[in-house]
Amino acid sequence: MFGVGAYVVAHFLMAADPLPFIPALAIAAACCVALNILVTLPSLRVSGDYFVVTSFGIQLLATAVFTNWTAGTGGRQRLAGHPSTRRVRAADRVHPAIHDAVRRGSALGCLCFYLIMRAPFGRLLRAIREDESAVAAAGKNVLRAKVSAAALAGAFAGTAGGLYATFLSFIDPSSFDLDASILLLTMVVVGGARTLAGSIIGPFLLLAMPQLLTLVDIPTTIAAAARQLIYGVLLILFMLFRPQGLAGEKL
Repeated sequence: MFGVGAYVVAHFLMAADPLPFIPALAIAAACCVALNILVTLPSLRVSGDYFVVTSFGIQLLATAVFTNWTAGTGGRQRLAGHPSTRRVRAADRVHPAIHDAVRRGSALGCLCFYLIMRAPFGRLLRAIREDESAVAAAGKNVLRAKVSAAALAGAFAGTAGGLYATFLSFIDPSSFDLDASILLLTMVVVGGARTLAGSIIGPFLLLAMPQLLTLVDIPTTIAAAARQLIYGVLLILFMLFRPQGLAGEKL
């Protein structure tokens, strides 16, 4: 959904008669809501290991589409040069308007999640996480709640993808492959999947880590492999010894 949002926004901004950025972002979010519901419904019928396998298959399918659908995504040649963002990178710096949009989007997203998780719907999702059978026995529609959560996830992922595409002013399939998904998963696991604070701490730490590697005098190819190795080790260690993440449940 992150990739779909990025490509949808890119196409609207690169059209012969381009849309303004906000309407393009809204359309991308709506498309991702619908698409995420469609691809999630079959996955919600299974659980445990089968759910993981289904999600993995969807990821591989999306990567194949992004890579081979040259008419829509540009394939491996990537999409570059949004008309509205040609001056995004001037003098090797990101245009302040793009930074401001990302900051506002992040703040709004955090506020929305904060309010949702403290609303009755958020408490329902928390109850489903703790004991799905008990929630169903209480007469709640578990499947509808999961579909609603998938819709919210699609909206936020699509919006993030649109901001990402505009920030970089180019996108290619490697930005949305399995490695990218593993990185996002590691961020959430390290920070803490059950808290808003964890979703902020995890990305901050893992995005700062490559900058620390630049202080070590090693070839770029080795640094890239070392970064992937570190991500994998962190994911395993936190899953084994601290599944609640750094933030913990109380934050």
